[in-house]
Amino acid sequence: MAQTAVKTRQKSTSKRNQSNLVKAYLLGYNLIQFVGWSVILYLSISNVNENRRLDSIWKDVVFWVKIFQTAAILEVVHSAIGIIPSNPLMTFMQIYSRVFVVWGIIVPVERAKLSLGIPCLMCAWTITETIRYSYYFLNLFSSVPSALSWCRYTFFILLYPLGVLGELLCMYSALPQLRTSRMWSVNLPNRLNISFSYYFYVIIIMLLYIPGFPQLYFYMLAQRKKILGAKKTK
Repeated sequence: MAQTAVKTRQKSTSKRNQSNLVKAYLLGYNLIQFVGWSVILYLSISNVNENRRLDSIWKDVVFWVKIFQTAAILEVVHSAIGIIPSNPLMTFMQIYSRVFVVWGIIVPVERAKLSLGIPCLMCAWTITETIRYSYYFLNLFSSVPSALSWCRYTFFILLYPLGVLGELLCMYSALPQLRTSRMWSVNLPNRLNISFSYYFYVIIIMLLYIPGFPQLYFYMLAQRKKILGAKKTK
């Protein structure tokens, strides 16, 4: 009996220590992401105020966007291993589209850097992420202000479509260069006897937004009803 009680206490202590480590990690991750996206928001606003041109934003934010948008891949891992209560598939779809636009479109394609999609993305991403990561950070202490919860589950109604529009505009602006340069494409003949057109791959990705966007959007609307509805009930 005594040995059983000791083992139970040891397991309880181990789980508690593990939980504390996970919480500390998530606190650090969300705080760093909040600071990073706040910097990107500041740089975007400063660029527009100084240059009065929307097509010059990317050069000021590229370094930071590469870091913090790429770091968001960790959230797919977080949801997959269960340390955050997010749907892994939905998380993957959201993160993949953003990372793809950054590394697969804007970074390698010069035309995309001048797209009107860039200011759309910076507006949508920076506001969304500063709110989202501050919400996640405070939620780990169970002390999220009602106003922040409302912003978290309301601003996306406009910002999410704006972000999607920005992603599509960037991809569309890249298509002419992708078609002529055949960047990242595999032509026949070759040893493996296969061909791949990155140009058509991007077009397919764009078409996938037709079924993908409504699914993610209505998922967020359902989450809004669940979270804000529960607060009203209380």
